[in-house]
Amino acid sequence: MYRTGVLQWRKLKHHLFESDYLIINWSDYDKGRLLLFFGMLSQISVLKWCIMNFYYSNNNVWFNPVALKTRVMVGMIVLLLFTLLAVLSFSFKHHALFRLFLSYFAPVLFGVGMIYGGYMVGIYSPATMAGTVNLLLVGLVFYRPAIMLSIMLPITIFIGYICYFTSHDRLEYAPIFSHALKQTEFYDNHFWLLSMAELYLPILIISAVFFQILLVQWRHREQKMEVLSRVDGLTNVYNRRFVSHELQQLTQSHHPEFAVVLLDLDFFKLINDKYGHETGDRVLKGVAQILNDNTRKQDVVGRFGGEEFILILKDQNLEQAIEVSERCRAAILSERFNLAHGGSLEITASFGVATAVEGTSPELVTRLADQALYLAKQQGRNQVRSFRELNLDLV
Repeated sequence: MYRTGVLQWRKLKHHLFESDYLIINWSDYDKGRLLLFFGMLSQISVLKWCIMNFYYSNNNVWFNPVALKTRVMVGMIVLLLFTLLAVLSFSFKHHALFRLFLSYFAPVLFGVGMIYGGYMVGIYSPATMAGTVNLLLVGLVFYRPAIMLSIMLPITIFIGYICYFTSHDRLEYAPIFSHALKQTEFYDNHFWLLSMAELYLPILIISAVFFQILLVQWRHREQKMEVLSRVDGLTNVYNRRFVSHELQQLTQSHHPEFAVVLLDLDFFKLINDKYGHETGDRVLKGVAQILNDNTRKQDVVGRFGGEEFILILKDQNLEQAIEVSERCRAAILSERFNLAHGGSLEITASFGVATAVEGTSPELVTRLADQALYLAKQQGRNQVRSFRELNLDLV
């Protein structure tokens, strides 16, 4: 049972904090279903407050029994309505008209229920005002403007009606409280103070949890977007933009020595033409994995474009860079890529290596590696050549 609970918590944690499907991007229907759940919790909380304080404490002197019974009855009806809609939301989740109805009706019902509860304890009370502001802020973040307008119109009319007739003594202020409580100074009455805290805290907690979930989801999304901006979508190695940035950083930080290796898959266009782009994509992914497996954690493996990859080997001299390149070349040559209709594919790659010392520009070392790669292709492919064979200097 403990294991099941842990698994369920991990699923919930992933759904709330790690999933790419942000709550704010849920459909209006799913948002309505979530609101039904919060509505049930809020009604249960209020009913518990009413019953526990009136029947199981000495606070019944502060209640108006008739208004309390009305509040309990209305609360139970609203709770049953929330529950019924929640059950129906599972049965009719593919019904277009019901989805549209619930998308608009759930927030309106929730809002009207909260305002009615606020009227019963006083429309100007801290619980009502703070709860209304919090719910309005949540709604503005959570819902589309069209939904918010449909919610705000009936609720504004409802609030305006209560405020107007309460101020003109045509509606009793805080009818759930007894005449004895209203004769006291509200802010000196411990029961009233505790009641306002108990009625408002669930709204505060739900709002805080909701905003925390949104904040964590937003941060997770931002982190993922940052990673995606640096990583090639197909091969999952760094993209050209990040590689260029890394080269600039190495130069600006006066890194003493590093090597750049450019490699190109031989006759890759023929693979795409003969076996299709899906096979070509699998080859690119496989080569990227081979390069990652044969380099160190501090090295940079990137896709430079098409079938061309680049390695940035930090603190490596020319001999070491050539050794790494030879190891990668042999690993690529020994790899067999299975074909969809049987058989396997053997590929080769050509490598060009150049090293940089302090003061060498990224453009120069990359150009020298590219010229060494061109030399490897000229001399028959499937080999490693260095910039030293070009009879050029870095300076």
